[in-house]
Amino acid sequence: MSNLTDDLAKCVLGATKKYTKQRKAEMRDARAYSNRRYMYSSRRVSYTSVAHRIFPEAYKHASGNGTLPVSKRQMYYASRDLFHKATGRAMDKQATCDSLLLRFMNAHPAMTASWKITADPRGTLLIPNTWQETRIPCGTLDIDGHLHEINTERLCNTERLPTVPKQWPSIAPGQRYRAVLYIEKEGFEPLLRQARIAERFEIAVMSCKGQSVVAARKFVDHVCRVNGGVPLFVVHDFDLHGFFIGARLTSVSERAEEQGRVAYRFRNEINVTDFGLRLADAQKYKLVDEQCKAPEHIDADLGCTQEEKEFLLSGRRIELNAFSSPQLIEWLETKLRDAGITERMMPADDVLDAAYREAIITARVNAAIRREHRQAANDARAARLPSKLAAKVRAAMAKRDEPWDLALHRIAAQRVKRDQGE
Repeated sequence: MSNLTDDLAKCVLGATKKYTKQRKAEMRDARAYSNRRYMYSSRRVSYTSVAHRIFPEAYKHASGNGTLPVSKRQMYYASRDLFHKATGRAMDKQATCDSLLLRFMNAHPAMTASWKITADPRGTLLIPNTWQETRIPCGTLDIDGHLHEINTERLCNTERLPTVPKQWPSIAPGQRYRAVLYIEKEGFEPLLRQARIAERFEIAVMSCKGQSVVAARKFVDHVCRVNGGVPLFVVHDFDLHGFFIGARLTSVSERAEEQGRVAYRFRNEINVTDFGLRLADAQKYKLVDEQCKAPEHIDADLGCTQEEKEFLLSGRRIELNAFSSPQLIEWLETKLRDAGITERMMPADDVLDAAYREAIITARVNAAIRREHRQAANDARAARLPSKLAAKVRAAMAKRDEPWDLALHRIAAQRVKRDQGE
């Protein structure tokens, strides 16, 4: 009898294993409920079989017909509805999209060779012994740019004219930038860089992953203070977490005070404007919302309208990634112009006066460099190379423990002194 019981138990467990797994998934994530029919359907569609249909269209939309870079997260949002229409199932994970996209791009290298799909930097490349510290974020466009630079031929160019930098050296607010733009996520940096948002509007751009760190709050407290600072503009998702990130960047919540969890105490009132994303923006651009866990309540200091509160309490949210790249740039530029960032920045009179005197010095020094450079270039072209140059450089490197180019420069400088009789 026990054998029969065991056999029956195995049969029941085997038959219900997939259903049990599905029900557990539904308890963890409400979106899994919509997939139950698909789990037991005999008409499943291969994910990879629809990739060639959805990804070209998704990329075309998200990138503005290939004019701007697109983050992987934006590709996910651009692909979800197309995927659902093609398969009858929701693409409920970023990892699913990333995996399908990688396979598609590997299978269609000619089609996707020009695609600019960006990934967030996940580390830093440090280049040693350069004239200034060189750190390169390990992001797609950063590494592409670095590889392009190192593949550019670096031979002696006697026509290249070294000059003293012409720009005012300050990096202070009011002199180098007139506002700070804070974005709650880091994935948009390549897009903002290509659109030259920081340069064209002369604003500093700062981002954190998730909740702002103490260093960001300290920076904002000092630089974006009322009376003496520059404005702060905050960009975030349209969800409770996004509003919370925006509020906590510039203030301390009552709950944190009560529970003794204050990470940073602000010394100043902050000149801040919340750009959103707001519900009116999402409706204007027809951005698609998604289901999420409904919040139990919304703090009054988060600045939500009643309509926005009702939307969020219904368990829906909208990410910035729902924008296509052209939409995001258009929306952001409109917000900046509405905030008064229109004319080019002009520093205070005392800074302008000091910069003018600095410019006279720079102009005279550069003029002297140009005069001297002509003769120096002629001498360099006519110079005879020292015999056994490599051995001499190695000896010089060993003597002072320095990189090859500095050792080479000392050898050349000694020759110049001899030739000039110094």
